[in-house]
Amino acid sequence: MATQKEKRQYKANLAGKNYIISGQASLPHFKAVETLLNKEWQQIKVVAPKISTMDQAMLLTFNALSDQLYKQAEVDNLKKQVVELEKMLAAREQPTKPATRRESKSAIGSIIDHAKQDSQARSTNKLFKQGTSI
Repeated sequence: MATQKEKRQYKANLAGKNYIISGQASLPHFKAVETLLNKEWQQIKVVAPKISTMDQAMLLTFNALSDQLYKQAEVDNLKKQVVELEKMLAAREQPTKPATRRESKSAIGSIIDHAKQDSQARSTNKLFKQGTSI
């Protein structure tokens, strides 16, 4: 890929017309974009052959921007997944405590967790008292 200061010129034939494209992308990138544009253009010409060239270009642009929005949503979703996975990994890497409690998701879950702890504490105390009296 070209650095910020390296601008390249690329002679492209887009929809039958020659253009000189200037930018920082690599030559294979320019060629891929040219090929993709011409492929999409041909598809639009097949689907809507009677509309004007300008309207065909507008449809091509609309489709490209639509695809861009879908891809951006996908990227955003993947970034969220990465953050969640990093959190899970960080939690695994933290030293474990001897008595870990799961996080409650509701008030009812919290009440149940406290009841379990109280029950375990009473059972432990009962066993401890029985063990000392023998």
